[in-house]
Amino acid sequence: MLLLNFGSGVGALIYQTSSRQNLLGRVDRFALAFIDVDVDKYVVAAVSLLPQLNAFSASSASPIYNTIQSARILDPSGTQQTSIIPQDNKRKSLVVILPQLGEFDSAEYVEFLTAAQPSLEENHIDLRIIGIGDTTAASNFLKFTNLSPENLYIDPNGDLHKELELACGPEFRVPDGVSNDVCKFFLRQLPGGVPVEEEMVRPVATAWLNYMELLYAYHVHNTSHSSLVPLHNMLLAMCAGIGAPGTLREILRGYFGDKKAPERFRDDDVVKAGFITIGPGVGPTSIGPLKYNQWFSDERGYQRPVELATIRLKNMVEVLTKWDDYVSNTLAIPLRGATYLFDEDGNELYSYKSRGVLTYSETMPRPLTFLAPYIGEGVALNPLGLADNGGGELTRGRGVLKPAGKLMKFLSILFKIENKLQAKVLGAEESDYATARKEIEDTINQNKIVIYTYGLSPFSSETTAVLDEIGADYKNVEVGLEWFLLDKEKSVLRAELLEMTGQSSLPHVFIDGQHVGGLFTGSSDGKYPGLATLKETGVLQSIVDGGSLE
Repeated sequence: MLLLNFGSGVGALIYQTSSRQNLLGRVDRFALAFIDVDVDKYVVAAVSLLPQLNAFSASSASPIYNTIQSARILDPSGTQQTSIIPQDNKRKSLVVILPQLGEFDSAEYVEFLTAAQPSLEENHIDLRIIGIGDTTAASNFLKFTNLSPENLYIDPNGDLHKELELACGPEFRVPDGVSNDVCKFFLRQLPGGVPVEEEMVRPVATAWLNYMELLYAYHVHNTSHSSLVPLHNMLLAMCAGIGAPGTLREILRGYFGDKKAPERFRDDDVVKAGFITIGPGVGPTSIGPLKYNQWFSDERGYQRPVELATIRLKNMVEVLTKWDDYVSNTLAIPLRGATYLFDEDGNELYSYKSRGVLTYSETMPRPLTFLAPYIGEGVALNPLGLADNGGGELTRGRGVLKPAGKLMKFLSILFKIENKLQAKVLGAEESDYATARKEIEDTINQNKIVIYTYGLSPFSSETTAVLDEIGADYKNVEVGLEWFLLDKEKSVLRAELLEMTGQSSLPHVFIDGQHVGGLFTGSSDGKYPGLATLKETGVLQSIVDGGSLE
């Protein structure tokens, strides 16, 4: 007890600061003041008031917390739950409300949450995930994401979403002038197709239109949410990503990559979509009989181009091939999700409501950033634990030049013909070739790293930039400004480089007397991958530090 003096009287203030199981239970925010009286006389009276005080204490929790705590939802087996957060809860609660379990967002977000689960448990944070779906959807979702059944609850009709007033699109309705036949044509192009019941055609079409969140702030500004919007305008906006805040940006991030995000695709991950196979890892790609390696596959430490899009392709294949299993209530498709973090008393520590598709976090490059104060930055910023250095400090040898450089090999036949022809036209003789070969051999034997370049070639300038960035000591032999500006001597030198290496284009890179290819293309025998890849794999750094190529 803490005794305080109130003016001329003596007051007794009972304040419980230890366990809630003691005298005043949960009443750790309240004081009972008694002035000029025997305190012990009123202890019994205070105990008799505990039910009312407990109720008062509970009511001080966030209204959202109370709504979630009292929500009537199901566990994955379909059993009704009286409360997903116990009344005597003594831990923090992370409540993630997903849209449909069959929504592309859902599996993507849960992959991060599942990876962070050990850290959440270690820091006394209970994870509760609520998604729209039935028991079949829950079963498929648990199997696909490896989420523990103890963490998942289902809200078949999205009732909790509606109680929390989560985003549900712009609330458009199909214009009266649009017939059911037009709606059916529209629905045939979408997963789930046309509903069997005729009376459900328009409601389902309406749900899809709101899912697309079309023209919300674009054509409907200063108009009511029930405004009629022409169907062709809605479809146009859908293609442009208008009306779904952040969605278009996130789609582009998935394709173009993100230096601010860690890697997303594991080295042993494989994604199959019909006749397309990607993996293992981000490089190998097969489209039917066509096989190739992604141009960025040797880069590490950041979310590479198409990497996140590949993850989303995997999730999309899972959902679309099991659409009827995942989506039991098409009318709930527009409903979006939210994330809430509550303390032990139900006070809100963090909240975020998604308004669009693929916007389940306000920090999409690192979706769990908000958890950093509670589980540490290491896990919160990179829960999957994949390579994460922003691509590293050595960034030269990347960008748009890389795919362009790799495409140059398709022109190699033309370059070879032109290469030899140019030297002959300029009057080259056999002795000239012998002299050029001797010059090349002497140069590569006397220097650890030798490059042959054009003065005006962006590939050549990028080659020197890669070597300068890493601190390499090298010899640069500039053959000329460009191939069409070469004299006889330099044309012969270029022709002899082709004869020695099988590579028709510049730059040429030699290390320890061995031809390793160009900047982005490897040696003709396939033994070495080119300078950029040697840099990405750390081999070039090792050579610069005194190591050897072999």
